[in-house]
Amino acid sequence: MDIVNLSFIDKRFDTHSITIGNLQMGGTNPIRVQSMANTPTHDVEASVRQAIEIFDAGAELVRFTAIDEKDAYALRDIKNELVAKGYTKPIVADVHFNAQLADIAAQFVDKVRINPGNYLEKRATFTTLEFTDEEYQAELEKLDARLLKLLNICKEHGTALRIGTNHGSLSDRIMSRYGDTPAGMVEATMEFLRVCQKYDFQNVAVSLKSSNTVVMVQAYRLLVKQMAAEKMSFPIHLGVTEAGAGTDGIIKSAVGIGTLLADGIGDTIRVSLTGSPASEIPPAQMLADYFAGPNKNVKINYNEPLAFDPFCFSKRDTSLNPSFDNTKPLVICDLPDLSMETLQSLDITFDLNTMTITGGKQSPDVLYFGAPEMDLPDFKTKNISLLIDYKVWIKDSNFEPLYGLNTYLSAKYKSDKRNWVMVSLGTLTPEAMAVLKSDPTVVLIACSMCVNQAAEQRAIFNKLIANGVNLPVVVSSIYKEPDVAQFQLKAAADNGLFFIDGMANGLWLSNFARINVKTVTDTAFAILQSARARYTRTEYISCPSCGRTLYNIEKGLAEVKKATAHLTGLKIAVMGCIVNGPGEMADADYGYVGAGPGKVNLYKGKTLVKRGVDEAVAPQELLKMIEEDQKN
Repeated sequence: MDIVNLSFIDKRFDTHSITIGNLQMGGTNPIRVQSMANTPTHDVEASVRQAIEIFDAGAELVRFTAIDEKDAYALRDIKNELVAKGYTKPIVADVHFNAQLADIAAQFVDKVRINPGNYLEKRATFTTLEFTDEEYQAELEKLDARLLKLLNICKEHGTALRIGTNHGSLSDRIMSRYGDTPAGMVEATMEFLRVCQKYDFQNVAVSLKSSNTVVMVQAYRLLVKQMAAEKMSFPIHLGVTEAGAGTDGIIKSAVGIGTLLADGIGDTIRVSLTGSPASEIPPAQMLADYFAGPNKNVKINYNEPLAFDPFCFSKRDTSLNPSFDNTKPLVICDLPDLSMETLQSLDITFDLNTMTITGGKQSPDVLYFGAPEMDLPDFKTKNISLLIDYKVWIKDSNFEPLYGLNTYLSAKYKSDKRNWVMVSLGTLTPEAMAVLKSDPTVVLIACSMCVNQAAEQRAIFNKLIANGVNLPVVVSSIYKEPDVAQFQLKAAADNGLFFIDGMANGLWLSNFARINVKTVTDTAFAILQSARARYTRTEYISCPSCGRTLYNIEKGLAEVKKATAHLTGLKIAVMGCIVNGPGEMADADYGYVGAGPGKVNLYKGKTLVKRGVDEAVAPQELLKMIEEDQKN
């Protein structure tokens, strides 16, 4: 069994190919990239113009919301206008709360997306409902009858379907029986897929999105397991919904999507960013190209069974070394020099009088000095550790030594505090692991010289777990990527999985292409936050917007960030509308949700606190609400 993949697949999950207009997706086809327009769909001219912009950026599908019949019929005109201008790529209708609109749109578009959480059922009120088995079955029979009508329309017009489940819009019925959980997301999806399978409608894609990358990854893995059990092979659309804006949104998307692509899951992707829809295409294409590239298809020499449960998040046992806080993964930073400029950029202060190095709130936890040719003073430290190569380490100094495994095994001197030991898959012999298991001072550094380094590092963790080596492990990933965007995306896609799966205790990113050390360190912190492993700043859950958004969400997000960026550790949801807003806010402390033209509702958790606030003053009203809560 190849450790590149998970226990339920020994190769890429084998989906069948579906037809979306003139596009084939799934099976052996390339990973497709797509986006969603944010124009009012009934504004045909604006929608066509934006669709062309998205297609010209490289998208292979473009989706439009259909809020009402006016929108649904406008899709016919949008399709015709695009074809007349020479754009024949598929367009998709996005329908919520009104099954009739899906019936209309299916006659004109190439694919229709429906949401199991609101296709027939009302908007969730987060109320627990009681169903007998007979009553529950009656609901499924209603679904069967209504969905069959749509399937027949799709068959008649050659229209594909996406069953698009969102964590933020599960129905009260599903949540009452399965909880607000990945298992609930999977069951909501399977109810619809079983109807498709029953009536032999195979032209279906499926998605299970969440703004929480851990929930998202677990849901997709469980879905693949369940589809395999029920002999289904529907292609899979990947995305982290409400990922945010700019670099943070790209890193968060790469963490979630990259983890699943590394598992062999995914046929099409969307990187959902708050901003211009066309801006989603370059990072999505980067991800698709990276995982289709030769490095990711290099196999490693490891065929042991999986030693952990990929379907249930739990932190790996690191009880042998008590020096690590298992709730706070460390960030290690290569220190290129001791200049004040470099240290200040890393939120580190250096007192020349006392020779004290002090870490700040946003500083790395460990500074690596390498093997300097000149002797270094024995610095004093506060809130930070200093790491140096063993060959220049002086025993009893404030530095901690870094060894290769063979050097560690034969070393005459070792630290009484912590000994950092670099290991690769090939060096972890039974004899070496027996020694490591007996030394509670050891911190392992998981390294790889393989071009598919994440696969080999995953194998290292599997081997340690299988052999009961309960030591903390820091993942060390080295890049030679001069382009900042490429580096950040690759680092997030490679390393997020170790924290989503609760494996690693720290992250050490290195880039030998002279990307500045602050950018590298900030990327490490962003990966940890995106994987829900460590919060060092405010978390913003923000949707990419669509035609349902009736206020300036991009400006609103910027203003909310400006007002609340100092509130480290809080999760704030900035949502365009109420389709997913209340649900995705289940994981947020506060919510800022579009309520109408220029109006915003403010929430604390799921509770509506202020209704219809003017968007011009809403960010400050949100801050006041948070500050009042913090006083109480």
